[in-house]
Amino acid sequence: MPAKFFCYVDESGQDMRGELFIVSVVISDHEADQLRQICEDIERDSHKGQRKWVKTAYERRLAYMQQVVSHPIFAGKLNFAIYRNSLDYSAMTVQTIGRALSAASETDYKATVFIDGLPRSLEQVVGVQLRQQGINAKKVRGVKKDENEALIRLADAVCGLVRGAFEGQPAMRALFEQGLRAGALRDLSLK
Repeated sequence: MPAKFFCYVDESGQDMRGELFIVSVVISDHEADQLRQICEDIERDSHKGQRKWVKTAYERRLAYMQQVVSHPIFAGKLNFAIYRNSLDYSAMTVQTIGRALSAASETDYKATVFIDGLPRSLEQVVGVQLRQQGINAKKVRGVKKDENEALIRLADAVCGLVRGAFEGQPAMRALFEQGLRAGALRDLSLK
């Protein structure tokens, strides 16, 4: 029986016109509900709440991500890839999803993919692109910006952390490096 994966995807950097583009993929299997509950608890404890990364005070961002990267349940679940000098956002997003599923080390799986802000009109298109890359995407769904999904907000926060680290914010850089060392963050960028 194939494994079931759930991927929660967000991106950052379209505003930079290809100079820097970051895709994050939170991947889970049977423990998606547990991950969601832990994220909601951390959102409450850190006072980040259900706000998106850019609408959250800096200190609350730090408190939120500190708890996330320190929690052992997130080991191997928070994936990201950094791209430079390209405007092919869709292809980069599809590649990152594929790499995240490959890194989960399962060969027989079915994935349900949730992508922040993906219009309904593009769900089928992205599903076809994923399958053309050999990704067994059972379902692709866009998540509306105002929908209440803690794991999409986590993917948003991972993008924010990575972007902050690469823009030279010292506290974000330190947290980013801590997350890599702890195994919470997995860099899927091509070197």
